[in-house]
Amino acid sequence: MVMAGGMIKRLATGTILGCGIFVGGLANLHAAKAQTTASEVPKQEPAILFSADEVDYNQDLQTVTARGNVEISREGRILLADTVSYDQSQDVLTASGNVSITEPSGEVTFASYVELSGDFKEGIVKDIYVLLDENTRIAGSGARRSGGNFTEIAKAVYSPCKVCEDDGTDATPLWRIRAARVLHDANRKTVEYEDARLEVAGIPVLYTPYFQHPDPTVKRQSGLLAPSFGSTSHVGTYFSQPYYWAIDKSKDMTFTPTYTTDEGPLLATEYRQRFESGQMNVVGSATNDSEDSWQGHIDAEGRFDIDPTWRWGFDAEQATEKTYLSRYGFASPSVLTSNLFTEGFRGASYTRADAYYFQGLKSDDDRDTTPMVLPHMQFHGQSAPAKYGSVTTLDLDALSLTREDGADSHRLSAKAGWELPHVGTMGDVTKLSLSLRSDNYIGSNVSREGRDDYSGYAGRILPLAAIDWQMPFVNNEGAYHQVITPIAMAAWSPNGGNPAEISNEDSQSFEFDDINLFAHDRFGGLDRAEDGLRASYGLEWGVYGPDGGYTSAMFGQSYRANDNDTFAVGSGLEEHLSDYVGRVTVSPNRYLDLTYRYRLDNDDLSARRNQVILDAGSLATLKINTSYVHFTDDAGSEEFDEREEFYFQAERQFNQYWTGRAYGRYDVDQSDPLEYGIGFVYEDECFIFDGRVRRTFYQDQDLGESDEFLFRLVFKTLGEFASAAGL
Repeated sequence: MVMAGGMIKRLATGTILGCGIFVGGLANLHAAKAQTTASEVPKQEPAILFSADEVDYNQDLQTVTARGNVEISREGRILLADTVSYDQSQDVLTASGNVSITEPSGEVTFASYVELSGDFKEGIVKDIYVLLDENTRIAGSGARRSGGNFTEIAKAVYSPCKVCEDDGTDATPLWRIRAARVLHDANRKTVEYEDARLEVAGIPVLYTPYFQHPDPTVKRQSGLLAPSFGSTSHVGTYFSQPYYWAIDKSKDMTFTPTYTTDEGPLLATEYRQRFESGQMNVVGSATNDSEDSWQGHIDAEGRFDIDPTWRWGFDAEQATEKTYLSRYGFASPSVLTSNLFTEGFRGASYTRADAYYFQGLKSDDDRDTTPMVLPHMQFHGQSAPAKYGSVTTLDLDALSLTREDGADSHRLSAKAGWELPHVGTMGDVTKLSLSLRSDNYIGSNVSREGRDDYSGYAGRILPLAAIDWQMPFVNNEGAYHQVITPIAMAAWSPNGGNPAEISNEDSQSFEFDDINLFAHDRFGGLDRAEDGLRASYGLEWGVYGPDGGYTSAMFGQSYRANDNDTFAVGSGLEEHLSDYVGRVTVSPNRYLDLTYRYRLDNDDLSARRNQVILDAGSLATLKINTSYVHFTDDAGSEEFDEREEFYFQAERQFNQYWTGRAYGRYDVDQSDPLEYGIGFVYEDECFIFDGRVRRTFYQDQDLGESDEFLFRLVFKTLGEFASAAGL
């Protein structure tokens, strides 16, 4: 290699332990080690890898100087510099010019000048700049390093935000922490500050004499989390300060005490634990409200494997009041379900045993009339395909349902089935199904319309014979192919399959649509059964493109030979000929997905149920999500009378950082809004701002309408600050 001045460079690369050239007092190995006797075995020193463009060794001064692209590696640490000098007598290494030290953890320290001990663990640094995980940076005028672990930085600045040059001047990061002193503990993975202030856009907004947080490599560590505060019409002004406790590697817990001005203090907790066989998560809260009454809730879940076949689990959901969850901002479904179960999977067989307890949160729900299920046992078995592909099935079901006030029901059911599929020479697909089902009930206080309540045994035998048929016709036109499929189903069961002595517990909710048009029994449970001769017929059409786009449609109707009260008036199945049901889906590309589902009156084709779902556009331009539902007052809905509702949501990403969203829900039937809101999100590499304004018009028992302003400020790698304020 030739230098500019004609000097011949010397490239030294190798293991210093072997050549005695550099670092660690090894330059005089030829003298000191020569006195070692044959019986003495020298201690193995850590290997040092070294390379440079030029190396000078002064034996009198016991110094080694390396210049040009110097690289030294020892015990996983790598030092790079323009010039490195090592004083063997003092065991001191100095480096200057584009100095960087890379730790085994990935942390990189940059400096203009470094003075270190030979093992890199002690020393001082000038003009330090530390790059931590997730591009987080700490910079300072100088630093002291001790124990290979602590880095103490004077006049320091901490920030994960990128700093770009603007007209030749260093731009101010979006946020940073300035401190008189910063200590980074690499073992504990903490960053401590003295006399620290938080600056946003260069403006100081918060001061603290002491502050500590985990470094960005830490995913979980005990300590205070970001507080939140705000005001709502339900609890008044509140302040929450969560504390996170990392108990060990497998479990943790979060305590969130909350002070409210109108309802008193509240304590919420969340406990999480992972086991070798599963996991558990328990959320709970408790408060002594303004009426000096203790209130609270629990929401727990656990899933555990017993062996490769069996597992067990639980869900526990309870609240002391129906509006407690909504009042204090917890998720509030219409029913809280507690469940203890075990289940097993083996081949095509499935076994499950359950116990259920329910708590309804609607205004008319009564705990005394709410059922408890203990137990509910199910088994489904299916044989391997036999000759001609036939399959035999066996279903067993046992249930015991009791109430404090109302009907009790104890059920034992068994069903044996046999299916034979067949594919014809024309491509038609036919399946023959035969089954025999026995349902046995012991009930008490079973309500019978027009008669006294019944207590005692009730049963039925339900044979079923059904045949399903479909024949797809395919037409290929270039890159597109079109499929037209006529579909038909016919089934028969004896008439009178629903005696009044059987309590209907699991088949109360029913909706006739394109999904269950061809089902042999359109009830979802076992307490009600479809009887008599019935048939369904329809046509399905679809055209499919080469890039995944498609358009499809389905239209069909059902026929029932019986004219009885098996299905309620308005269900669409109460007459011989049912309503027409169908769907249309248009999805030519990833920017448009439109689905329309409908049920039309069989007499005048008037719409009894309509549902439209539209997803269109993209975030870069405008993404729209809309849905429209319409049930007429004679549509047979168990949950709603006449209902017509429209939901709209629009989202757009304005640039790399800003995204906006607006939404609204409107009751078309009552000409009233249900809720609407608007929000904006800003996110970059170090910061998130999420702001939303929402107005709701719901009336939930003792909780009325509300106006809310919500926002989140997330300082990435540092913490989160959140607020919710009622207007």
